[in-house]
Amino acid sequence: MKKIFFSALVLVMALASCKPTERNYKQAYDSALAKRQKAEAETMIPASGLLSDEGPQQRIVGGDTLYVSTERLRALSGDEPVSPYNVAVAMYKMNTNAISMAEDLKARGYAAQALKSTGDRWFTVAGGFPTLEIAKEFYKKFRKDNPSFRYIGLPGAPVIIKTE
Repeated sequence: MKKIFFSALVLVMALASCKPTERNYKQAYDSALAKRQKAEAETMIPASGLLSDEGPQQRIVGGDTLYVSTERLRALSGDEPVSPYNVAVAMYKMNTNAISMAEDLKARGYAAQALKSTGDRWFTVAGGFPTLEIAKEFYKKFRKDNPSFRYIGLPGAPVIIKTE
């Protein structure tokens, strides 16, 4: 009799411990949320934290810290002139995405265009300018006027691209 009672007690305890509880669900949810937040934080590391000389670098221009890069850019048609200094607000691997973003910015009043760089990179440029100083002023104004803008493919801010 003791063996049957003991076996039944062990079986009840085993089944009770396997039962999902609200606390278990909460722990699993919190764990998944923490992993997601960590992954998002790791994907948004600014360019200054990279160990590569490629891509945009932070530079101080007239007392302001900006992201600046030098690229060989060409317009979609290949015939359009490209400004010496361009303020890029997004970078894509597909031209359709860059063109779509440029169209959205044009509808908002910007002189935007999609420009192709070397390799498979397409930049959406919100404006092109003859000098670095004018590009810097536009850069600052764009950030101020668009505080929640998502700079896709860029280090969380516009990048001034000096064309080669």
